[in-house]
Amino acid sequence: MITAQNTTNATQNVLIVDDEARLSRFVSMCLDRAGYTTSTCDNVDEARRLLSEGEWSLVLTDLVMPYETGFDLLDWIDKNHPQLPVIVLTAHTTPAVINQVQQARVAGMLRKPFSLDELYSSVSLATAA
Repeated sequence: MITAQNTTNATQNVLIVDDEARLSRFVSMCLDRAGYTTSTCDNVDEARRLLSEGEWSLVLTDLVMPYETGFDLLDWIDKNHPQLPVIVLTAHTTPAVINQVQQARVAGMLRKPFSLDELYSSVSLATAA
């Protein structure tokens, strides 16, 4: 198993937004072991609240969630935290969705299922910028 270590001096706080609890817990556990500090939530409304209350280094968000989508969250982040990098996690990779993600201001996109190498690499690149 390949591991990644967060070797920066400052704590990197990562918010994981996904309505799939098992995936959120797994990503959180992997990133915690790699030296990041993570929090999870399962909807856009809670993500907005958490983002407004704390200092964040990165957001990983699913696109398809009940009530509001990851695109709604991307729009809100773009308006309220434009410097905050976002990685999109999605199983929906139709050409239309990929085009919409590419037009959004995102640091990366991981197609579910993704490998640990892809996760660590994407997170490392996004938090280093």
